[in-house]
Amino acid sequence: LGQKMSAWQGPALYCYNDATFTSRDFENLAKIGQGSKMEKLETTGRFGLGFNNVYHWTDVPSIVSGDYLVFFDPHAKSVPGASSASPGIKVRFSNTSLKGQFPDQMEPYCYFGNDMQNRFKGTLFRFPFRTDVTARESEISKTQCGKDGAMDELFETFKSSITKFLLFLRYVKKVEVYSEGTGEGDSLKLLYFAEVTNRKKVDGGERRTTIDTIQS
Repeated sequence: LGQKMSAWQGPALYCYNDATFTSRDFENLAKIGQGSKMEKLETTGRFGLGFNNVYHWTDVPSIVSGDYLVFFDPHAKSVPGASSASPGIKVRFSNTSLKGQFPDQMEPYCYFGNDMQNRFKGTLFRFPFRTDVTARESEISKTQCGKDGAMDELFETFKSSITKFLLFLRYVKKVEVYSEGTGEGDSLKLLYFAEVTNRKKVDGGERRTTIDTIQS
C-alpha cells in the first residue's frame, strides 16, 4: 500500500478464529482507532484494553474479516492515509483488484483459507514484530518479540496457562498453536493444542469441567 509498510512485512504473530466480524464489531474497532493516540491507549470496551495489549508486540496491527482489511497506525507514519485524527484505514478487498495491485502486501494474509480475493469466512489478526529500526523509532514500546527467543518463551508460557484460559472463555472450544519455518515453502506446523471435552449443567447454564491434556 506504501513504501513505509515494507518495514512491517516480516515475522508476525497471527490469531485466527472461524467467526466473522459484524458491522458492530467494526464500529467498535473504529472507536478504538479514534482513541488510539499515544496518551489514550487505555481505551476500554469489547475491543478496548484487551486489544490494546497487542501494542506490546507491534505498532501496526491489522485484521482481516469478511470483506474488509483494517490497519491501525497510532503513529500515523506507516499506513497510507492514516492521521492523528484517524489513525488507521479500513479497505474492502473482496471482489476487487487489491491483491493484484499490491500482491506483496496481501500475501501475508493468505492463511486459513483466505485468498484476499473472496469474502473470508473467519477473522485473522496479524501483529508484525518490530525490527531494530521500527523499535528505535516507536513511541509505544521498544520491545522486539521476534528476536532472542522471545516467541519461544511466549509459546511455552502460553502452553502452561492454556487450560486455565479455556475454563473462562465461554465461546472458545479449542485452541491450536502453530509455527512456520523461515524457508521458502515451509508449511504451518502444529506445536500443541487444548480443547474442552466435557460440560456440566449448573443452575440452568453450562460449566466446563474437563479440558484435554495439552497435546504436542
